[in-house]
Amino acid sequence: MANRPMRIGAIQYGQKPEDTMKVPAVLEQGGFNVEQLLHAVGKAGYGLYQKSIHEQLLKEYLADSHARGIDVILYTNVHMVDQHVAKEHPDWLRRDEQGDQEMVNGDYVMICINSPWREAFLSSVKDSLEQDIQGIFLDGPVFRYGGCRCAACRSLFAAQFGRPIETAGSAELRQFNSRHLARFLKDTRDLITARHKPVILYMNNEALFGTQVGCQIDTVYPYVDWIGAEGGFVFYGNPNEVSLWKTTVCTKYLEAKSGGKPYVVFNAGNHQPWARYMLTSGEVGLAYGSAIANGGNVWFGIHGLIDNFNSDAGRTAFRFNRFVAEHEEYFTDTRQYADIALMWSYRTYLQFADQIEESDFTKSRQLTGGRGLGSFQKEFHGFADMLLRSHRQFAILDETNIGRGDLQNYQLLILPNVMCVDDDTEQKIRDFVEAGGHLVMTLAGGLFDENGQVRRQPAFRDLCGMKDLVEVIDYVPGCGYLTPERGGHDGWEAPETPEAPEAPEAGFSTPVVNGQYEPDAEVLASAYKPMEGRYSTFNEEKYSCVVLHRRGKGQTAYIAGGIGQSYADFGLLSMKRIVDGLTDLLTDSEIKIEQAFPSLEIELRTQAALGRRLIHLVNHTGYMQRPVSGLIPCRGIRITMKAAYPIKSVRALAANRDIPYTRHKDEIQFEVDVEDYELIVIDKTSGGDAR
Repeated sequence: MANRPMRIGAIQYGQKPEDTMKVPAVLEQGGFNVEQLLHAVGKAGYGLYQKSIHEQLLKEYLADSHARGIDVILYTNVHMVDQHVAKEHPDWLRRDEQGDQEMVNGDYVMICINSPWREAFLSSVKDSLEQDIQGIFLDGPVFRYGGCRCAACRSLFAAQFGRPIETAGSAELRQFNSRHLARFLKDTRDLITARHKPVILYMNNEALFGTQVGCQIDTVYPYVDWIGAEGGFVFYGNPNEVSLWKTTVCTKYLEAKSGGKPYVVFNAGNHQPWARYMLTSGEVGLAYGSAIANGGNVWFGIHGLIDNFNSDAGRTAFRFNRFVAEHEEYFTDTRQYADIALMWSYRTYLQFADQIEESDFTKSRQLTGGRGLGSFQKEFHGFADMLLRSHRQFAILDETNIGRGDLQNYQLLILPNVMCVDDDTEQKIRDFVEAGGHLVMTLAGGLFDENGQVRRQPAFRDLCGMKDLVEVIDYVPGCGYLTPERGGHDGWEAPETPEAPEAPEAGFSTPVVNGQYEPDAEVLASAYKPMEGRYSTFNEEKYSCVVLHRRGKGQTAYIAGGIGQSYADFGLLSMKRIVDGLTDLLTDSEIKIEQAFPSLEIELRTQAALGRRLIHLVNHTGYMQRPVSGLIPCRGIRITMKAAYPIKSVRALAANRDIPYTRHKDEIQFEVDVEDYELIVIDKTSGGDAR
């Protein structure tokens, strides 16, 4: 099952009795090759196999599914029960700080995996393994923000720490939650292993979007066969506040964390939170396209009756499934090509998160953030947005990736206001720069250790050429500007305002660090001290704001303010111009894109064993409103790519045609059109060498 691209269908809602056995035929028609089965073993979004009720039905259902070439993963709910069960088993329930039970999805009650419920669950898993299933999916387990106060958790915490759970700090709660999530996964894994059956186990992990439910990938990784996350579940709040790139960045992170295991992106067909109201065709296409463009396997779920497949959204999912099925060879054993690594700092997020997003497990929650030093989350997503709109090829790495040596694969590392840095991560990054890698760091990077404590010596300041940190200057939006220093570094293209080239550029909306630099540090841009008000007299006093410094064989660029946050909050194009200038200066890109909308996603992948390049193009260019109700085709996109080897063919799979190309020395150039999604396959001739 895991050796081929998986198209996983999920029917989350209980069907009409007469429709239950119709589902395998519908999934086969829609091009799915796996079902994550809930509707036959549950109702209204809740499912847990009960042998006395489901045994014969499941046996017949599996036989029909397998005859149609569909593997079946059994859904198991491990975070809630209905109110009837909750009344019968009050000792199963999760309790908040006040000792009250916690509701989820309106009328369900959350359970605790440490409670006696655990034995009932493991008994259900043991029974289900008697059936011919290919996998088990765990919806959860989760610990909500603040932990659980049930009797079992109280007892286990006291045994681990020697004092009541009420005395726990946030770090201790995280440690406790992680330990017992891992224990729960291990017990489930051991039960499957003992049955000597090839049954995969996976679950819904948290990835980038800050749910803080405890399902962090590193915690559960040893016990699961696949990893997955809800990269395509939208929109719980205002759709216009959701990034176009949500699925993209989630899938990039899953690939970095996968360690070679398959990774799955969960794409809901419905417009959250309306379970039975389907998304637009455009949104479904974007989620599908971004997932497969980044090597992900796609889970597509509907939360209503199978009739919902007979919609624009359902038909779009079917179309993408059939495309992948027809071209499976181009989605098998591929890997990302990237020259830039953007860091997601899990430690900074834990210490200085400013928002928890709403999901099926959590309510939206505002937190304190970074002690007046800007937002890590906004800085990260602002950088991701800028890089994607510039068609730069980048990966997303965290501390675990850096610790295991993944940095050696990239030319440039970007630390987007990564405030918390541990000693091992600092040393790995120093080694990277000394050996010839390049570093871009912003704002409060490295000011704190992994526990959120101020470091005696801020990490990386010497790499950036900073002698002293003079002050942190607060800015009110509209009261601060920056300006490029003309005649700067060779290769540095200073951002300019064409209409008024001598005018200051738009500036930061975040705090800015004012520092003193070594004589060999090169100032690429300066910031003006704040004005008293946006219409007040302009303050002509400046200080260094974008500084380039050489260390060992590498170079560092320090940006003293929250450039990503300023871009995320206000869309200041000068922020993007600065980032474009730095990435052009510090990297030698494999691919160049011209005549394309910034909202066109370009992902370069390789099949090294075949010497094949794959260019995925996902057109996010809609009608300036979310959900995207229609797409504007992108025509005449010019692609230039390094190819110092003989080319056999360049082919557009969606358009089903060969593409003419021209060669100039070690590069080839061609043009392509994109409706919603296109995949360009570049094959070398026999004996050529392509990375």
